[in-house]
Amino acid sequence: LQAEARLDIFQRVRFYACAYAVHQASTLGRGFLFLQSNKTLVAMSLSSPQDSWGRPVINRSVLLHYLTMGEYDAEVCRDDFEMATIRTDLKELVEKYDEQRELVLLMRFRCGHVAIGTALLVPEHTVCKRLGKDYFGDNPPPSLQLNIDDA
Repeated sequence: LQAEARLDIFQRVRFYACAYAVHQASTLGRGFLFLQSNKTLVAMSLSSPQDSWGRPVINRSVLLHYLTMGEYDAEVCRDDFEMATIRTDLKELVEKYDEQRELVLLMRFRCGHVAIGTALLVPEHTVCKRLGKDYFGDNPPPSLQLNIDDA
């Protein structure tokens, strides 16, 4: 169920997320997309922005950063030692992924749920590259915030 929820969340933002990751990789080099949310995995995985009592779940968004392993060590592991526990597996994925077909994804939610893996680029690499240039130009933002209910 958690894997399905993560996949659903990524599918809602992948068009922008993949273009952002490919664009950032073209200047920063090999790295990964760090997707974070200040909501729990359960809240983010709801099919509509309301809980089981019908109350609205406000601002279901994700914050995306593209990071190299050096940035991960300096910025993430330094402030959150628990994130260092996945460093070896993350580094292995970053070293081995096929840049033309996929991206490495690290997801973290407010509930503490953390997952790493790879995802296929959608759309394909050359389209992502062009969209990244169109969307972000020569000065891409250091992060990208996307509301999953608007994506």
